[in-house]
Amino acid sequence: KKGSKNKSAEEPKPEINYLSPEECSEKAKNVLKEYFVGGDTSDAVLSIHELVGAGADGSIARGAKVVEAAILLVLEMKKEDVEKFLRVYLECAKDNKIEGESFVLGLNDPLEFLNDVAIDAPLAIPHLANIVAELVKAKIIPFSFLLNSPEYFRTDENAATFGAKVMKNIGGDAVKSEDFIEVVSKLMTEEDKSKYSSVNELIEAA
Repeated sequence: KKGSKNKSAEEPKPEINYLSPEECSEKAKNVLKEYFVGGDTSDAVLSIHELVGAGADGSIARGAKVVEAAILLVLEMKKEDVEKFLRVYLECAKDNKIEGESFVLGLNDPLEFLNDVAIDAPLAIPHLANIVAELVKAKIIPFSFLLNSPEYFRTDENAATFGAKVMKNIGGDAVKSEDFIEVVSKLMTEEDKSKYSSVNELIEAA
């Protein structure tokens, strides 16, 4: 009997044809827009899960686009929408329906274009600091990912101050964490160093 049981376990799963990362990006925005109008969290999580297909070939790239599109969408929205986005995406991350690497990659464009977005959407910077804080708090991404963020963000977008805002959003021991302070210190540009006498002064001012 044992032999027959093993045989059935080896039957190939039906092939799923996933959408391209770009198509996933559009679909994810639609999923969130529907959810914001009063959708069901578990439905939204399931829809994202089906788009990404975590673990299947190409899932990191699909997940990255699903993260990127959603973040760029909510940066221009209200705080409540950011909270709703986090509810769905933290749930996806917790169950590994979106892989951690996808969050790191999906944050690249939002970080790189943050100041541009903030021209028309002044809440974009606090929104993104809040999103990154929640992801770090939930141990989905390490705080140190900021050291490998897009170069333009690190040279021209006040990355150290952004990191300090993230620390303050995490709250508690994060503000005194030597590891976190070291990351912010490494993000300080020459301009930051001429403006602030120490990394702690920059953190205070953020």
